[in-house]
Amino acid sequence: MTIIASKDGKKFEKIESSDFALEDKLQELVHEDEIMKKIKFGPDEDLTLLTLAREFESGSGPIDVIAIDAEGKIYIIETKLGKNPDRREILAQIIDYAGAMWDKFKDFNKFEEELKKRTGKSLYELIRNSDFEIRSDLDINEIRENIKQNFEHGRFKFVTVWDKLESKLINTINYLNEKTEITVFAVTFEYYKDDGLEILIPSVHGHEAEKRSIVKGKRTKWTIDTIHEEFKKNLSAKEYSAFEKLEQFLNENADYIKLGSGAHGSIGPVFKKLCPVTANPRSFLTLDGEGKMTINYAWLKDEYRKNIAEKFSENPDLKIDFNEDLSTAYPRYNRDQWSNNIDSIIDTIRKFL
Repeated sequence: MTIIASKDGKKFEKIESSDFALEDKLQELVHEDEIMKKIKFGPDEDLTLLTLAREFESGSGPIDVIAIDAEGKIYIIETKLGKNPDRREILAQIIDYAGAMWDKFKDFNKFEEELKKRTGKSLYELIRNSDFEIRSDLDINEIRENIKQNFEHGRFKFVTVWDKLESKLINTINYLNEKTEITVFAVTFEYYKDDGLEILIPSVHGHEAEKRSIVKGKRTKWTIDTIHEEFKKNLSAKEYSAFEKLEQFLNENADYIKLGSGAHGSIGPVFKKLCPVTANPRSFLTLDGEGKMTINYAWLKDEYRKNIAEKFSENPDLKIDFNEDLSTAYPRYNRDQWSNNIDSIIDTIRKFL
């Protein structure tokens, strides 16, 4: 590609392409979140990637970058120079990393422990403290559940980043995407540098043949009627009665109720007074069709968080560990805990509205 630019508004000059002398320069680009966020990985969507960790130990060597997208899909990202003697070895290497990751972190708690040890932050903190935009119909617990399932089932996407790429490797990538259960993207950067000006032109290979069917767990478009059917099927009569009481309160007091799109459906009431108003409004709590309730303390406004937690903790069944940072807390309660205390939960919320 030819780049012609003007520095003074008068004289246009051709800028010659430059080579990446070192693999480190390519890695710098991958590590720059703002660059990776602007790359389109799918034919139908602009995909936002959130870097979780760099140089993350897979059990078979360090991965350059491990990242997730807005649905909880996992990306293993590796950078290589085109002068690498056998580029096909890179594909074998990233699959080796994936096998090691799956074996090492089938117990998802171990991954979360390793991530916190590596970054100093929990998975929740990394998502919450970034400008990462999760899907509007998902909450952070559904994102975590998708990541967990993808680890347990060994579902990873692979991104190889190159300065240049030969057609034989592109053909191999397209074959893997179309004919196997593996999804690989190859990103190349044309790099131009002249007198302090740097220009990057990314190209993505592989999404043409990407399979859409193995990306994530089952997603469903829920309505309030199908939510009721799911809850009635999975909950006991007492639990379902408690859900109906909660729903009536929410219908009368919440600004609106978000419906999740997970395999079992969920409701998430939005109270604008209690949670910051954002482009993707946060819900005060989440109740799903498996009977789990989560109180999203992390999403409450600072002036309410501690007081609400203290009020809930007056009930032994709802008590929270105050040694935990409330700004990253998402305590989860089982069926008995929330259904036996639904009046207490409603009364506590009502006090702060």
